[in-house]
Amino acid sequence: MVIPTYNHARYLRYAIDSVINQGYADTEILVIDDGSNDGTAEFVKPYLSKINYVYKKNGGTPSALNLGLSLATGKYICWLSADDMFMGDKLFKQVRAMERNPKLGFSYTNFVVINAEGKWQYEVNAAFFPDRRSMVTKLMEGCFINGSSVMMRSSALKKIGNFDESLPQAHDYDLWFRFIRNYPCGFLEEPLLAYRWHGENMSQNPDESCSLIVKERAKRLFPEWLK
Repeated sequence: MVIPTYNHARYLRYAIDSVINQGYADTEILVIDDGSNDGTAEFVKPYLSKINYVYKKNGGTPSALNLGLSLATGKYICWLSADDMFMGDKLFKQVRAMERNPKLGFSYTNFVVINAEGKWQYEVNAAFFPDRRSMVTKLMEGCFINGSSVMMRSSALKKIGNFDESLPQAHDYDLWFRFIRNYPCGFLEEPLLAYRWHGENMSQNPDESCSLIVKERAKRLFPEWLK
């Protein structure tokens, strides 16, 4: 379980508590502080018996995620943005789905949107296509997979490689195409993530150049389907 954070101390407690409150046995929680200067290091002190806290020089979200992935030891790996929260029995239900189908490289879920104060706004039913070709062609229209809802199989991640740190945005979008090239993915229709929209989200100011790079790479990954 990797929680990358940068100056999100005001939300971090909710993220950490949402994982702890899952009550899932043997959950490893890695909080990767990407150079925060908002008192995050002091804030996490009460949690140090339950989490592994690692501070690093600011290098962007993909570098924080990759550091967390390099330290994670579990069979399955999730990441949770520091301003989001897990809901319900997310870990149990997703592990069960992955165990039932050992071929899955990763899985994702529906989610709800909350505001800065944590109040429910609306539910998002993410797209999913069992047919791999349909999945790829629809992803080319835009990324509909919420990264904080994803659970990845560690062995599959080792095969396809970690996040591309040259992509400040769309690094998760890039990863999904690589996963789908090599593995089927799973989907849980239940909303098991609360995605916080607070006006400072990276997705509010998308870097279209990053998405274009990812789509060009996807064409090379799937020449049989994409031109």
